[in-house]
Amino acid sequence: MSGSAGAARFTPAFLESLRAEGDPSADAAVAAFFRSADAQGPALYARLGHTREQDMDNAAFPGVGTFVRERPPWPDWADEATVRAGQEVFGRWGMQLSLGLFLASLPATYLCAKGTVPLVRTARLVSHPRRRILETGQMIIEAMTPGALVPGQRGERAVRHVRLMHATVRYGLTHPGALGALGGAEGEGWDNALGVPLNQEDLLGTLLAFSALGLDALERLGVALSEREAEAYVHAWNVVGAQIGVREDLLPLSAPDARRVATAILADQRSASAEGRELMASTIAAMDELTGLPLVRGLPASGVRYFLGDADADLLGIAPANWTRHLFAVMRRLDGPVDRLLTRLPGQHRLSAVLGRRVVTGLETVERGPGRPRFEISEELRAAWGVATP
Repeated sequence: MSGSAGAARFTPAFLESLRAEGDPSADAAVAAFFRSADAQGPALYARLGHTREQDMDNAAFPGVGTFVRERPPWPDWADEATVRAGQEVFGRWGMQLSLGLFLASLPATYLCAKGTVPLVRTARLVSHPRRRILETGQMIIEAMTPGALVPGQRGERAVRHVRLMHATVRYGLTHPGALGALGGAEGEGWDNALGVPLNQEDLLGTLLAFSALGLDALERLGVALSEREAEAYVHAWNVVGAQIGVREDLLPLSAPDARRVATAILADQRSASAEGRELMASTIAAMDELTGLPLVRGLPASGVRYFLGDADADLLGIAPANWTRHLFAVMRRLDGPVDRLLTRLPGQHRLSAVLGRRVVTGLETVERGPGRPRFEISEELRAAWGVATP
């Protein structure tokens, strides 16, 4: 495993330069599709969501079919044993990391005002908040299953599938007449001052929200990882970053550098925006529904305030915390001693795991839409978490 790419270069000017670049190889595949496809045919974005990989040949998906079948090797810096160790961290602490994902990582991305615009413009999260959460959670489950990021395995295929969907959004928002690819109506043109939709800064920022900010969320929940575990977890996500189209020279990042770059991206973009508030409101509503715990109504809002702090929560229009804010203090103080007494499944007896489990198992009950498979937890992670097959 090689050293970190380093954080010093991620200055405001450098981050701004990253906003001008998308993902050349995936963008070329999608552009080839639109050069060849009937403009009145089914929307590509919807087709990607409903079509199995084996059915994506170049006859039906010009350009895209070739991209789907490519199996690029891991970068030279990637280490298989370290990636697996990082995935095992997710196996041990997946319930807490899932809780942190929805109460810390995703809300942090909504603070990046420029990056929220393409999400709202595609109407994916606002119109179908549960579907967006499902799709994000499904990719994470598949990527963090041990062995799944090996080229050709399920996690790698899922990540590259998301990469194609990102490229479709970029094309649809920046090419007049192609917005139907997003399953929506024609609208206003793209504001070039925002940079390319889902650009390199946005991709890297989202990656670090899952990795570095995931580590921060664990700490806030009282989970103390070793330095080796933290590095392994970030390394696994670095490989995901390479597979999802983050520029090669931006990776890998060590755990400390990942945290520094995440802080730099947030500082570069942090701002209140109508889009960020809209996305946050939709996510809070979906979380309330997924947890299905009327007695702790308001817990998602309290949780976002706990993880992000009041100043950032105010930027997102989060309601004031209610009595449920005290649950997070209890988690941090009491979960560790309880967990040490009950060791059959490390980490799974904690209150934080109980709440995370409500979210994850709630996702399994949600219908993703006609023709879409249900949310699925891999057998390896079911065993690690003690979650029964429904």
